Parts: sequence; C-alpha cells; structure tokens
Amino acid sequence: MLAPFAIAASLILTLGACSRDEPPPPVPKLFAEQRDALDQAKDLSAMQLEAAEQQRKAMEQQTQ
Repeated sequence: MLAPFAIAASLILTLGACSRDEPPPPVPKLFAEQRDALDQAKDLSAMQLEAAEQQRKAMEQQTQ
C-alpha cells in the first residue's frame, strides 16, 4: 500500500529536481553568413528598384 505512494513521491521529486528555472542556452545561428549575404542582396535590390523608379519618373517629366 505504501509502495505506490513512495514511487509517485520519488518520481515527483526526481522530475522536480531535473527541471531548470534558468532559460535554455541560445541556439547557434546556422548559416548566419549566408543569411547576412541574402539580406544585403535584398537591400541592394530594393535600392536598385527605387533608383529605377526615380529614373523612370524623371524621364516621364522630361517628356511632358
């Protein structure tokens, strides 16, 4: 009769002792260099599109 209580108590104590209050360590960034290069390429592409739009507007104003 006392065995199930003892097993349950030891299981609860074991699980409680194993749990952490501190946050887990940060996950390493995989392919960080490649992601940075892609972000830079996206920024460059956006700048090129903006420059092309400004050039198109300037050409439209000249033809009017």
